[in-house]
Amino acid sequence: MLEAFKSLLSTLAPALGLPEITVREDDPVSLLVIDDFEVSLRYLPSSDLVMLFTVVAPLPEQGKEKIYTALLDANTFFHETQGFTLAAREDTGVTLQGIMPLRVLDSSNITTWFQNFLNVAERWQEVCMKGDEAESATSSDSPLQETMLRV
Repeated sequence: MLEAFKSLLSTLAPALGLPEITVREDDPVSLLVIDDFEVSLRYLPSSDLVMLFTVVAPLPEQGKEKIYTALLDANTFFHETQGFTLAAREDTGVTLQGIMPLRVLDSSNITTWFQNFLNVAERWQEVCMKGDEAESATSSDSPLQETMLRV
């Protein structure tokens, strides 16, 4: 299955404008720097899952309650998250993560899944950086794509 993961990375690299994405045999993880985000792309062999993770933004000094409220609302039925999950911790800030079974990812959908992840990260970074305007995250004028990856 590691070979299948490597194949997905081979497909993803040119779509992201990267020469290649490498992964070690003993630790199947890649750290990609895309725009403002360091995205960890990891294969979890014990569960046959692919995981994406990034830090969206630090927690603001002021207005944390509004951010927490917006994040809780977003995680309810994945509202404005395209199926990904948001979290907030004092040590890491606001993070976004998602998992997908390797068996459902292929060269035709890995790029869409990854791009949806980046779109959600950008949206929530904007929300978090505004701090006191966090409730706008639930507004209907979201720039997120209307289509979600169907697998």
